[in-house]
Formats: sequence, C-alpha cells, structure tokens
Amino acid sequence: MADVILAKFEPVADDPKLPPPFGILYLADALEQAGFSVRLFHSPGNSGAVARLVEEVAREKPAWVGFSNFTISPLAAVRKASVEIRKKFKIPVVWGGIHSTIFPRETLEHEFVDIVSVGEGEESAVELTKTLLPGRTSSGELAGIQGIGFKKDGKPVINPPRRFIQDLDRYSPAWHLLGIEKYLEGGGHSYDQIGSKIAGDKVAAIVTSRGCPFRCGYCYNLAVNRRTFRAQSPDKVLQEVEYLKSRGVTALIFEDDNFFTDRQRGLEIIRRIGLPWSCSIRADCITRGGDDFIRELREHQCFELRIGVESGSQKVLDLMNKDITVEQVREAIALCSKHQIRTLLNFMAGIPGETWPDVLKSLDLIDELGRTGKYVTVSSVGIFAPWPGTSLSRVAAKMGFQPPQTLEGWSRYWAQRAKVPPYADRRIKFIGFYRCLIRKEFAAVPFPFLARFLRRLALFRWKRRFFSFPVDYYLPAAVLRLLRRIGLSKISRAMYE
Repeated sequence: MADVILAKFEPVADDPKLPPPFGILYLADALEQAGFSVRLFHSPGNSGAVARLVEEVAREKPAWVGFSNFTISPLAAVRKASVEIRKKFKIPVVWGGIHSTIFPRETLEHEFVDIVSVGEGEESAVELTKTLLPGRTSSGELAGIQGIGFKKDGKPVINPPRRFIQDLDRYSPAWHLLGIEKYLEGGGHSYDQIGSKIAGDKVAAIVTSRGCPFRCGYCYNLAVNRRTFRAQSPDKVLQEVEYLKSRGVTALIFEDDNFFTDRQRGLEIIRRIGLPWSCSIRADCITRGGDDFIRELREHQCFELRIGVESGSQKVLDLMNKDITVEQVREAIALCSKHQIRTLLNFMAGIPGETWPDVLKSLDLIDELGRTGKYVTVSSVGIFAPWPGTSLSRVAAKMGFQPPQTLEGWSRYWAQRAKVPPYADRRIKFIGFYRCLIRKEFAAVPFPFLARFLRRLALFRWKRRFFSFPVDYYLPAAVLRLLRRIGLSKISRAMYE
C-alpha cells in the first residue's frame, strides 16, 4: 500500500524517448525521507496509460494522487485520469508543476482537482501527506500549508507562497522507484530529436540547479523561479554522477536552465566528472569566458553546448530582453568551433514586434553560422509561445493574442499548432517544418522517394525564402495522419508540432 502516488504523463509520440521526470523523482525522495511510501507512474499520456494508473490507484489506495503538469498536450490525459480517480475513489487529486504554479486559481476551479501545489513541491508534499494520511482534510489544516491551494466551501483558496529551497543537496532523484535503465537503454535520449550528436552506450540526463537570474521575456523562469538561481554543491553533483557511472552511464546531459550561471562551480564539476557532457549556456557567458574558458571545457570532455540564439535581429533580441548581441553569438560560435565543440542552436520566430525582415535576418544568420563548419547544428526554428506569466505574453495580449480560456484549450500544442497570432507573419508557421526537412528528419518515412522530393523542395524554398502556398506542408500532414492510423508511420511529430 502506497501512501502517495505521483504521476507524470508525456506527449504521445511514435517513437517515444521519455525524458526523466525529475519533478516527481525529487518529490518522491522528500516523501521517503519523511517516512512515507511512494509509487511513481511515468508514461506517454495515452488511454491505456490512464487506465493503468487508475488500476494502480485502486490497488494502492493512497492518501492522495499527485500529477506533475506542463502547459502542453499531456494535460488532456491528466484531466481524464483525474476525472476517473475522483469518480471512483474518495482520494484527493493534487495538481503540481508549471501549469498549476502559473494558474493555481483557475486549476482549482475544475471539480476534479482538490488541491494545487504552487512552486517547488518537496516540502509542501511532506506537510500535505502528514495532513491527509489520517484522513484529515479540513480546510483549517490545509490553510496552514504554505505553497498550496485548496477549496473552501467550493471556492479556491491560495495560501501564501513557500520560500525557495536553498539547500538542494538535501534531495536526490528516487531512481529506485522507476528504474533508471529504461532512460538509458540504446544510447538514445530525448535531445536526439532536435539534432543532438552526443553519443554513448548509455547517455543520462542530470539536473544540478534550479532557476536562472536572467530576464528573457519568453521564459517560464520569470513566473516560476522569479529569476532566482540555486544549485547543488559540486560534491553533491559528483555523488550523483558516481551513481550514474555505476549504472554504466558513458555520457551526461546537464538539464540545468543555465549550467554556468555560477562559472566556478560549473568548472569545478566538469573538472571532476570524467565523462563527455553537454549543457545549455548563454552566448555571452562564452564570450566573457573567452578562449581560455572554452579550451578548458574542451579539455574536460565538453562535447556539445546548447545555445538559445533565438534571433538574428538585434531589434528582436532587445524586445526579448535577451541581453546579448548578434556579434556575441557569432563570437561564441566561432570560439566553440575553433575548439571542436559542437553547438546546438535554437531560434524562434513570432515575437511581438517582429517583422518579416527581422525573420529574414534570423534565416540569414542560420545560413551564416551553418557555413562555419560541421560543429554547428540548428536544432529548431520554433514559433514563440506566449507562456503565461512572462513579460512577452502581456505584450502579445495587447497586440491581439488570445490565450486559451479552457483546460481543453491548453491541453494541446497550442503554441505550434494553433493559428499564428495576429501580430505575426503567417509564413513563420512553416519555417520549422522546412528546416526539419533540410535536416533529413524524414529518414524514417515509409516512402524514401517522397522524402527526397520533399527535401529538395524544402531546400528550394529555404534558399529563396519562399514559404507561401505550403501545399507540401499540408499534404504530407494528411498522409502522416493516415499512416499513423494504420500504424506505419515513424515520422517525428516535431515536424508538425
């Protein structure tokens, strides 16, 4: 019998490579340290997974069931599971994660959600379990738990926020509850799908810090971590790395939002891990460090750096509050290429205030950087998502963007699949698709001749910056839907999301 069941659903994909669910892994560790028993459930959010979770709840009869949520498609599965659990059992349903942190009151308005966790959940989860385990669910007791929301007389009540955890060394991922092997098998990892080249028999993801102090106007950190940065000590990180090595891990992906926020801490870690690795880093962090910094990264087995370039237009970078320059981007990529460190670059289009000439500057920069050699990969050209709580979402709303008003509206890849917002040029919708084709993302299509034809057409469009009349986008999309119905397609969903 488990005291708590924690679940996370992922987007449904043809060839799913599940990223580790670090949120519920850390929550489970906190609960176990407090003496509670925990079960974890992690799966693509399909109907079969929902049924299996409901069966597990029936078997374990926990004090509460918690869901970790992000504002994308798995919300549909979470909603369905929550409805089933509330209908069949008298067990509180708790929603946590980014969606509930940004929309606590709106989330509580749903009858199938009893409690929300706002912000970091480790300490809140322990207090909540102490309250709910004996069956005590009075609003008076819940009112004393910081960092949660609940219902009183059917109305949402949001408690005062909980202070950020300062000592992150207290917690570790509870891998024994899931089995780390399924996240390491075959050398594959979720970053494969966006062009990562880091390889090994077993590649593992690891998180060593939380938050980011910068002010990028599109980033969830503004609303969730409020520009704070907290980190595990180097010794704690090395303890986690040694565990991963004991499981046969041969390469690491640091999932931190900005691994080198504390440069000296980052350097101390990479000097000691003894494995190839990759991380996210800002272009200005590279240029400030200069040649000596990048040389040392290479000497300590840095294989790949993920850099959010975002735009080739300085005007747009300034609108984003990115606080970098295009010249810094060029300098950073040149330094990495000089020392044979691969760079995985992300761009976006559709920022409020961006014009088509601004978009063309991004495409020109992509081509320019691509000509620097084999060490540069553009991972994606995404459409800006006006995530709620960010400064740019407020600008987007003033310029006519209408966010979804229902949970159903949020429970899909609205940022990619929805109509292009009124302030953006419609042509940006198709740029990422054609870029994927150029990167040969159709390698698994059952009809190779079609893939070759579409790629040639994509190259033609890219060179001429011609993205109107995208018949070659909509026809393959229709074929893809048909092939999925009959179980033949393995095309990456990223192309149409």
